[in-house]
Amino acid sequence: MTIRWNDVHAWLGERLKQAQLPESLPPPQPEQFSTDSRTIRTGDWFVALAGESFDGHAFIEEVMKRGAAGFFYDHARAGIVPPAMVAKGIAVRDTLEALQAIAQGWRGTMTGVKLIALTGSTGKTTCKEMLGCILKEAGPALATQASFNNEIGVPKTLLQLKAEHRFAALEFGARNRGNIQFLCEMAAPDVVGLINVGITHVGIFGSVEALLDTKLEIFRNSPKHAVQVAFGDDPRIAAGARKTGKATLTFGRSDDCDVRIVADHWNDDGTMDLDLTVRGKALAIRLLAAHDAYPVNAAAAVALATAAGVPHETLKKGLETFQGVKGRYQIHKLSRFTLIDDTYNASPDSMIAGMTSLARTFGEQSKVLVLGDMLELGHESEYEHERVGAFAGGTVRPDWLICVGADASYIADGATSAGYPKAKILRFDDVDALLAANVPFAERGQVVFAKASNGVKLGKLIERLIKA
Repeated sequence: MTIRWNDVHAWLGERLKQAQLPESLPPPQPEQFSTDSRTIRTGDWFVALAGESFDGHAFIEEVMKRGAAGFFYDHARAGIVPPAMVAKGIAVRDTLEALQAIAQGWRGTMTGVKLIALTGSTGKTTCKEMLGCILKEAGPALATQASFNNEIGVPKTLLQLKAEHRFAALEFGARNRGNIQFLCEMAAPDVVGLINVGITHVGIFGSVEALLDTKLEIFRNSPKHAVQVAFGDDPRIAAGARKTGKATLTFGRSDDCDVRIVADHWNDDGTMDLDLTVRGKALAIRLLAAHDAYPVNAAAAVALATAAGVPHETLKKGLETFQGVKGRYQIHKLSRFTLIDDTYNASPDSMIAGMTSLARTFGEQSKVLVLGDMLELGHESEYEHERVGAFAGGTVRPDWLICVGADASYIADGATSAGYPKAKILRFDDVDALLAANVPFAERGQVVFAKASNGVKLGKLIERLIKA
C-alpha cells in the first residue's frame, strides 16, 4: 500500500492552496513525513510546523540541503520559502491540518488493522505498554511511541501503520475540550477505553466535571461499531459508557466487572502475581515488576485486548513480558543505593501509588523521598500537595524528605502536620538548586525515590545519580 499524488490531493481537499502538485517528484510515503528538521533523512518530506517558540519554515533550506525530497508549508508564510525551492514545496492552509488530514486518509486505507485507543488521567502510558506487550504476541502490532498522544503525536503514529499490522494501540491525551473528540474522528478506533478520571490537569479544565466530560468524548465520539472499555469501579465512567448504547466491557475489582481483579500478591523478588477473571474465566499472571497501580492497569489492558478479539491464552503470554516503563517507577540497582525513577510525571493519585509501592517493596530499608511539584492542579494545588505530604510523612515516614519546587513547600507542610520532623526535610526552589547542594544520597538512605511532574525536570537528578 502506497500513497499516490491523487490520494494527497483528495485527502487535503480545500486545505491545498496551489493548483498543481509537484508531479515530477515521487509522492511522500507514510514513513517519509517528518516534523523534525534535526532528524531529516534523504527522501523525507518535511512538514514545517509553526509553534509558539519555533517556526519550521525557518529550516526549509537546511532540510532541503540535507536531502529532503520536498516540504509542506503554510501558504501565508510563502515569503519565508527560498524562491529556488518553491517548486519542491506544497502550499497548504495549515501544515498541521495537512499532516492530520493525510494521516486520517492513510488510516482509512488500513482496513485490516484493529485500532485501540485509550485515555485517562493517570497510567495511560503504562496501560498502553502492557497492551502493546499483549498485542505483539497476538500478531504484528504498532504501539504509540513514548507519549505521542496529542494532535501532533497521534497523526505521526497513524502514519506508521502498515498493511501487515493486525493491531495498533494509541494513547489519547487532552489539554482542552474537544481534543479527544478530534483524535477519535481522525483515528477511527475500533476499541476505546477510559481507564480513570482524577484531578490531573484540573487547573486547565476548571473542574473535575469538565475534565470527566472531556474524557468521556472517547465514548461519545468513537465510531458506532467501536467496543467500549470502562473502569467499572467508577460509576461516573460506567454510566458514561452506558449512555452511548455501544457494546461495553468493564474492568476493576467490583464483582460485576467483565475483567475482575480477584487478588494480587507482592513477591519478595520484586515480581507481582495477579489473579483475574475474564468473563468468568480464570487468568493467573506473574508480572516482572510490582507497583500499586499495576493490577488495575493490567486489568484494563486485558479488557482492551479482549475487546479487540485477542485470544484468552495470549493475554497471559503477552503481559508476562512487560518489564515496566522508563521514568515510571523504574528501579536502578546502583552500587551505593537503589534508585527509583518515577519522574516522568505526577498527580496526587500516582504520587501516593508510587510511595505505596515503595513501602511495600522495600519494607524496612532506609528511604529518601525526593518529591517535586505536581503541576496543573489549579485551586486544588495547595490541598493536594499537603495531602501527598501527609501521606509521605505519616505513612511512609522516610529517613529524609526532599521537596523541590514552589508548591512542593506544601508537601513539607503536610508532612509536618502528620508529625514528621522538620529537621528531616530539605527544601529547594528547583532541581538546579538541588543539584548544586550535592546532597550525599548514599549517606542518607538505602533507597532513593524521586517523583514530580515532568516540568520540574527531576530527570536531571536521575541522570547525575546514575552517572556518579
